[in-house]
Amino acid sequence: MPDKTVLENILGVAIQREEAAAALYRDTAEQVETGPVQVLLKELEQQEVGHKRRLQQLLDKGTFRRISAVQRKQVEDLKLTDYLVEEPLEPDTDLQGVLIVAGKREKASHDLYNGLAQVTDEPEVNELFRFLANEELGHKHRIETMYEELFLQDN
Repeated sequence: MPDKTVLENILGVAIQREEAAAALYRDTAEQVETGPVQVLLKELEQQEVGHKRRLQQLLDKGTFRRISAVQRKQVEDLKLTDYLVEEPLEPDTDLQGVLIVAGKREKASHDLYNGLAQVTDEPEVNELFRFLANEELGHKHRIETMYEELFLQDN
């Protein structure tokens, strides 16, 4: 197990990533038309806020809420955005571009939490990181499903 200072630094970086992801989804939701895409973005924002809360709780108190069996259900990685080219987000980025960026960010978050789970020997911390990795993969799955429905149906 990393020493407390190292774990605190890791959790601090993870919290910043969750804040950035929530801001991305919030800002993008404000720019898209009302509809299912906006609903998805708002839901993803709230989930990222929840992740931040769990990480902050672990950082502040050294504890977190237990994870249920339903929350442990493994998510399939569709890998659609893994092979697409990501362009920097601009004010005029279209929905397709936003979904590609979001999918790649969720993959990066998944990979981060999965890696952190592998380097800790503290069971409670390991469980939290594995849960968060799976949650990020779930976000990626939802984004890629929407991408497929909107942009790949006719192909």
